[in-house]
Amino acid sequence: MSELDQLIDAAKRGDLAEVKSLLESRAELVYERDQSGATALHYAAFGGHRSVVEALVSKGADINATDSQFGATPAGWAIEYLREMGGFLGIELTDFAYAIESRHIEWVARFLRRFPALREGRDAEGRPFRLLAERSGDQEILKLFGA
Repeated sequence: MSELDQLIDAAKRGDLAEVKSLLESRAELVYERDQSGATALHYAAFGGHRSVVEALVSKGADINATDSQFGATPAGWAIEYLREMGGFLGIELTDFAYAIESRHIEWVARFLRRFPALREGRDAEGRPFRLLAERSGDQEILKLFGA
């Protein structure tokens, strides 16, 4: 197993001591990427290992590095497991509700292409998006919700 693989494995497990040890011997590992373009910081963030994230950033890891597979930053990876369960950022919920209420069909369509689960979701105030679509009176938006 290469030293990069060891660092990534330690980041995935949240093993702060091993991460620090590997970076002490080869500090440049913090900048290296795996075959998908992800850094150890991506994996630490995905696992929710805050102390490892802080250690990597303090050693110079690029907090906004994007992987080559999805163009995702470590912050994007950090919320991905919640997205798989239907979780969204508050601003996304607010912006989607605004797009529906303002009848911005292009933005409603864009949100639903990216996050199909929003069709069954609710805004930050607990209002079903489907209800907001009905209240908008926009037939194109209603069609996007399968109506």
